[in-house]
Amino acid sequence: MIFAIHDLSFTLGSLVLEGYPAFAARCLCALLLLAAGEALRRWLRGWLFPRLVEFHWPSQAVNILLGSFAAPAAWLALTTGLYLALASLPWGSVPMRPFLLKFYRFAVILLLSWGMYGASSLTELLLTSSREEIRTSKTLRNVLVKVYKVVVVILGILMAAQELGLPVTGVITSAGLVGLTISLAAQDTASNLFGGVMILIERPFQIGDWIIVGDVEGSVEDISFRSTRVRALDNSVYILTNSNVCASTINNAAQRQKRLYRFTLGVEYSATRAQLEQLMTDLRKMLSESPSVYPESVIVELSGFGASSIDLLVSAYLRTADPVVFYRMQNDLNLSIMDIVRGDGLDFAFPSTTVYLKENQ
Repeated sequence: MIFAIHDLSFTLGSLVLEGYPAFAARCLCALLLLAAGEALRRWLRGWLFPRLVEFHWPSQAVNILLGSFAAPAAWLALTTGLYLALASLPWGSVPMRPFLLKFYRFAVILLLSWGMYGASSLTELLLTSSREEIRTSKTLRNVLVKVYKVVVVILGILMAAQELGLPVTGVITSAGLVGLTISLAAQDTASNLFGGVMILIERPFQIGDWIIVGDVEGSVEDISFRSTRVRALDNSVYILTNSNVCASTINNAAQRQKRLYRFTLGVEYSATRAQLEQLMTDLRKMLSESPSVYPESVIVELSGFGASSIDLLVSAYLRTADPVVFYRMQNDLNLSIMDIVRGDGLDFAFPSTTVYLKENQ
């Protein structure tokens, strides 16, 4: 039996109760304490914290902490009311009160960890005095937030374990030995971790950049300690290990100010010199007048004689760094070039073979 209602007493001023009336009074006090905790929770969440957040504090850190601790503080009020209510009951078991206190302290640790975990925006304040390129680095902010959350979770687990009576010091020592063994066995993982740190320090690219690494081309979606996530133009996702990324040549297309439009145009050998000169003149004019092209970069010259065609080099820089916009501009220019070639009475060459038959004498 949990409750022992004999030898009970309840004193309030000059009022002294014994037996069942005292037990009923203790239960009533427990209900009142629980109700007070719930009322305080509603007041904190619905009135106090919203008004504190609206106040203009001198430090941005205060606003971040108020926003992250609004829910944990409200639940702490209810937890406190529950603890006081349970502690006021006439428990017959002697170890019950220490158990309730341990449960309460464990709950406080969890709520504190919850609030600190939600305050990950504090990491951005560490960059306020840094250079602009560092402050605006999505990659650096993302890594700092992840490190902050991992540290908060680890500290919360250690504090909770210590509160439950677990040998935290022994666990940390054992974890260190196990970690050393795993690190020696997992050299690839360590290499990827070091690669992630180098990417963070050297900043060859950041989240949102369009990069080309080996055969992979796409937009950087995420950079973690182990890998880099790249979404290609066909919407597929490539997971590149950081060690391979650091060992490869990285082409960061996001740092381009323009894109090169260049190809070799093959014309049939039946074209005359006058036709070729007219074609090159028309192509230069079309490219120079196009709003997508830098006029001073236009090059249209006869570059050589191929096996089946007279080759013209067509080159220009387009006014975009966005690959999607570049493909659209390239499409429009290609169609215009096709119209000009046909309009000048010429045609595109294609591989062909001419067979000469010699009559025997």
